[in-house]
Amino acid sequence: MLPIYVDIDDVLADTSSALISLADKEFHKKVAYEDVTSFDLKVSFDLTRDEYEYFLERAHQPAEILNMAPIQASIEALNRWRAAGYEIAIVTGRPTTTYATTLEWLAIHDVPYDRFLMVDKYARQGMDETISLSIKALSELEFCFAIEDSYDMAVHLAENMDTLVFLYDRPWNRSASQNGNIRRFRSWEEIDRHFKISCPDPHRGT
Repeated sequence: MLPIYVDIDDVLADTSSALISLADKEFHKKVAYEDVTSFDLKVSFDLTRDEYEYFLERAHQPAEILNMAPIQASIEALNRWRAAGYEIAIVTGRPTTTYATTLEWLAIHDVPYDRFLMVDKYARQGMDETISLSIKALSELEFCFAIEDSYDMAVHLAENMDTLVFLYDRPWNRSASQNGNIRRFRSWEEIDRHFKISCPDPHRGT
């Protein structure tokens, strides 16, 4: 049985809401959630390069990460899937400096999973190669399907890995062009209703 790939930020965690609050606190920039229309936060929050680098450093501090609210419906769905015998792979593009804090966040919120993978999705500087996988290494893995909010990552999974992607609908991915291997879903409830047609029964043939 192939694992189900599940991203963290804005899929399991309400990351953008936390970042909107942080941008207001640090720079007095008031941005509505629906106005975060670019995956590039420098663009969405109208930050200079120096502001952006400082912002990312602050955003990845343990206190900020641990303060992020979970998307409760995601945890409920993953619990159902895992109880039914499906394998869950949590896959994140966060910096490797957040490794321990991210695992702590998953534990605090009782997120069920079988594998935890940090992947250098965005060519970040300073990624610890003993912790993170390269995109090439990720491409050698197989998944039953993937849940992502990044359209660029969804395209990589769909086109380079021939993986069905459930794209979690967000303001920053709504202008994306259609792709036959990418399906858009507006809620975890919708995802939960459709996942069984994407993965075979894990007990089939046993």
